[in-house]
Amino acid sequence: MKDLEPGTRVNMHLRVDSVKVTLEKKRYDGTQIRQAECIVGDQNGCVKLVAKDNQLDVVKEGSVITVRNAHANVVGEHLRLEVDRWGKVETSAEKIEKVNTTNNLSDVEYELVQVRK
Repeated sequence: MKDLEPGTRVNMHLRVDSVKVTLEKKRYDGTQIRQAECIVGDQNGCVKLVAKDNQLDVVKEGSVITVRNAHANVVGEHLRLEVDRWGKVETSAEKIEKVNTTNNLSDVEYELVQVRK
């Protein structure tokens, strides 16, 4: 968690601290779109994970998950961890007792700076 920076892809074990559903909507064909922001982390720190659709079946409060090929990017000046179609979220047998919420990497503001050559 401590090495997480914008633009990186990571594989890591994380404990889910909280889940907040941000979108739940039916499509015209009857299927459902679901999205949630989850606070996930380990003893070093935490970050917001954007979980979508079937990922929400795995991401439950208090559970330990493994994210594979997750992408760290900046959304609205804040760091978010997303698992896109090339990544995977699954339950983990790893033991993570507690999430260090005092070091929330999503609280850090990032600013896009243009460099002239």
